[in-house]
Amino acid sequence: MMSFAEAEKRIEDALRSNATELNLSGLRLTSIPESIFQLTQLTRLSLNQNWLIELPKDLGKLKSLVRLSLDDNKLIAVPSELGKLSNLTRLDLNKNQLSVVPKEIGHLENLVELYLDQNRLISVPSELGQLSNLNRLSLDQNRLTSIPPELCQLINLTALYLDQNQLNSIPKELKELNSLTELYLHGNEKLGLPDEILGPTWEAVSNGAMPTSPQNILNYYLQILNNFTPLNEAKLILIGFGAVGKTSLVNRLIHSTFERNSKKTEGIQITQWPVTLNEEEKITLHVWDFGGQEIMHSTHQFFLTERSLYLLVLNGRQGHEDEDAEYWLELIQSFGGDSPVIVVLNKITEHAFDVNRGALQQKFSDNIRGFIRTDCDGNIGIDELQAAIKREIDRLEFLRTPFPASWLTIKNKLAGMQKNYISYEYYRDLCQQDGEADTRAQDSLANCLHSLGIALNYKDDPRLRDTHVLNPHWVTNGIYTLLNASELAEAQGEMAADCLDRTLDIQQYPRERHGFLLELMRKFELCFRFADDDNRFLIPDLLDKQQPDAAAEFNLAECLNFRYEYPVLPEGLLPRFIVRTHVLSEHQLRWRTGVILHFEGNRALVKADRADKCVTISIDGPLDSRRRLLAIIRSDFERIHSSFKFTPQELVPVPAHPDVMLPYPNLIVMEQSGLQELPQVINGKIFHLNVRDLLNGVDLEGSRRPDTNFKHQLDTLSVFISYSHKDNTLREELETHLKILQRQGLIQTWSDRCILPGDEWKDEIDDNLNRADIILLLVSADFIASDYCYDIEMKRAMERHANDEAVVIPVVLRHCDWKSTPFSKLGVSPKDGVPVKDWDDPDRAWLNVETSIRQVAESLQGRRFS
Repeated sequence: MMSFAEAEKRIEDALRSNATELNLSGLRLTSIPESIFQLTQLTRLSLNQNWLIELPKDLGKLKSLVRLSLDDNKLIAVPSELGKLSNLTRLDLNKNQLSVVPKEIGHLENLVELYLDQNRLISVPSELGQLSNLNRLSLDQNRLTSIPPELCQLINLTALYLDQNQLNSIPKELKELNSLTELYLHGNEKLGLPDEILGPTWEAVSNGAMPTSPQNILNYYLQILNNFTPLNEAKLILIGFGAVGKTSLVNRLIHSTFERNSKKTEGIQITQWPVTLNEEEKITLHVWDFGGQEIMHSTHQFFLTERSLYLLVLNGRQGHEDEDAEYWLELIQSFGGDSPVIVVLNKITEHAFDVNRGALQQKFSDNIRGFIRTDCDGNIGIDELQAAIKREIDRLEFLRTPFPASWLTIKNKLAGMQKNYISYEYYRDLCQQDGEADTRAQDSLANCLHSLGIALNYKDDPRLRDTHVLNPHWVTNGIYTLLNASELAEAQGEMAADCLDRTLDIQQYPRERHGFLLELMRKFELCFRFADDDNRFLIPDLLDKQQPDAAAEFNLAECLNFRYEYPVLPEGLLPRFIVRTHVLSEHQLRWRTGVILHFEGNRALVKADRADKCVTISIDGPLDSRRRLLAIIRSDFERIHSSFKFTPQELVPVPAHPDVMLPYPNLIVMEQSGLQELPQVINGKIFHLNVRDLLNGVDLEGSRRPDTNFKHQLDTLSVFISYSHKDNTLREELETHLKILQRQGLIQTWSDRCILPGDEWKDEIDDNLNRADIILLLVSADFIASDYCYDIEMKRAMERHANDEAVVIPVVLRHCDWKSTPFSKLGVSPKDGVPVKDWDDPDRAWLNVETSIRQVAESLQGRRFS
């Protein structure tokens, strides 16, 4: 009853103030107070996270509503009267128990966003095809077996979510929806669409991944309907520490040979293994043998793929085989999902040992398929292991993925080439010759080949897209050779570009390909370029292990603290973080497992502890800005964590008692449930901790969002950054500050890092430029001199600004003649157009820029729902 009374009070307040917005979320309402229907002026009504089973028909009287949120209730039906809310632009009905949708929803001609995901829908009405302004339609996690072809009339649709349903087919007319940029069909097994074709899930896209072109997905789907051959290829990955005998196992399994003093594997060895299943079915296994040296573990994660069979190889030499097994199984689970794993207990004659099979099986039941004891020297267990491999390969549901006949021809031709790499244009020509003329289908095939490890490509990165690698070993061997170079070890990770000349085989790695390898390492967050010298790089994986004296200066009891705990601490976690935050750190304050950052007068000590499997963050400095630095740090860790399958535990240390930590998610639940105080025993005394104060201590205002489903957080504005690549360091500094606005859900940024010509990449730039709500022009003499930045991007940005489609904000970086440009009449940033480089305190300059962007973003959000 208290919740109902609270709802009535809020309604009375809204009536008194003539409010246009009303939030009744989280009140556990089982019915809606009738007084709400007097609020005819309401434009926005939120009834999320209640216990509503049905809705009153009178809801249709609130005809001024622009946005109606009813998600996370218990609705089994909604009244047809919702179809009378003709001004609605957004309707949220996700997370309910709906089995039908009234056809009258199709009358909402102004509807832009419709969310019906996580219900019990078996079908949706064809009348939804009348929603001519619909931009986003979410139907995932229902029970749909088909969708009405009328949905193909939604010509303005840009995103369609159909994942996790039971679809048997999809209308081929979807191909005609030219505005569609996102199509999610994951989890519809009967469609026969492999993950390589479907690409990133919407969760991955919300964390920064590039969505797969819907046209690529539909082209593949239409091809396999007509003419296909089973792929019959899979990836077998051997993983484990060094000297456990992985290479010997490969030789025994494939070649029936054994060499007692075989050379250790440097990087990755890839071998093709022809296997016969069921006495007649010919299968090709791509066997990846990973080197076990510690320095290489941080790069393994980029090749540990899902939809593979893993052999985890252990031996008993060191005496900690159970810990080793858990380490590698956690990594496999993190990057390989629920891929099957055979645990191989190797060299049992040399060191008899076992592992706690029951405990491992219980903890990793989704992965482990068996334990097999082997010894290559005596050929022990090899036949049993071969049989187990064939059994598990036969069970891989993607093994027989349908492959269009023309694709198979192209794949075989590429696999048979002796070259290490070809240009992407050469690849396109080859596809054209062998019957695949559609460039989007060519890109889909490239994705498949990349996942299988047949031919790597990074076509979505402008720095890498021109090279198609036919020999993955060429990439891995080049990178691992650099990581193991004595010159770099002695220099503690500092590398000049000409180091590649001295370290790599010039025949295998000609100088014109060195830039590709360096950019690939930057893409993998293995290195970064020094701001003062474009030809010098730092590889944090090779930094000194010694912690600097400055780390001891932090008094943790007086710091703002935060902590992440991991099931396994991935190698390279801190080096990747150092790469992402390098603009905030100084060289002498970086070491292999930690870094000290500086921002707005604050210092942050960020350290990884392998023994405790955790990362600790401690910030000192001005109290009023510590949370801003923590927001940046958490933003970067969340980006890194998005590539893991596990979710690290977030812990909030109690102020003045840093050893007492409380789970951050639990505090969120307590706050949402109205719990104000939490009793806690500390040093034998009971303290009544304020839940909100604990959370506010680590969160910026507006950054705490209970709904972690980013798909529904569409108030976020898109920010496009146009800049000259010569200003890349300044762009990185700006984006560091903008991470704060991103954590608060105000914006998402997009930049291309370095503009290169090419029609496909140009299309990607144009698409993001045309969809942006805010366009930042990073102004310098180089920006004005750039034909692409000035004549193309700036011109289009000014057109959209003039049409009130976007807001353009010029940000003056360096002195130049910007006052004679077309954007001189706009409000420039920083204040008075003083270039960022002219400010005595760069942090103050960037804070001024951040503030101006925040003001524009908040104004745009206000206009959106006014």
